[in-house]
Amino acid sequence: MLSIVPSKDVETIAIEFEGAVTHEDAMKIDKIIQDKYVDKGQFNIYAIISEEKGASFHGLEESIRLHKEAWNHFHKFAVISSSHGEEQLVEMKLLLPDIEVKYFKLDEMNEAWEWIQE
Repeated sequence: MLSIVPSKDVETIAIEFEGAVTHEDAMKIDKIIQDKYVDKGQFNIYAIISEEKGASFHGLEESIRLHKEAWNHFHKFAVISSSHGEEQLVEMKLLLPDIEVKYFKLDEMNEAWEWIQE
């Protein structure tokens, strides 16, 4: 389940989710990208993953394929989680090979914001 949370940066979509990203979740993110970022240049995603077993980004694949032009504006993806960071990084890098992806632990949320705003 995906939730949009307040962002500290106007160029960053902040989300929190548990489990796998569904098609519906991907469409929510896609709508935000289409509405706010397509005409404005690059944007970032700050994703807090709150499930201990990790999460899957497979639901984003369809959105990325359908709206490749919008996703090409993607700049940085910060993954904040308590576990499975390396697996999530590999999955995101396979989906979006041209973006910067970095993993942060839950106690490094401020460092994630600093990195995303560089």
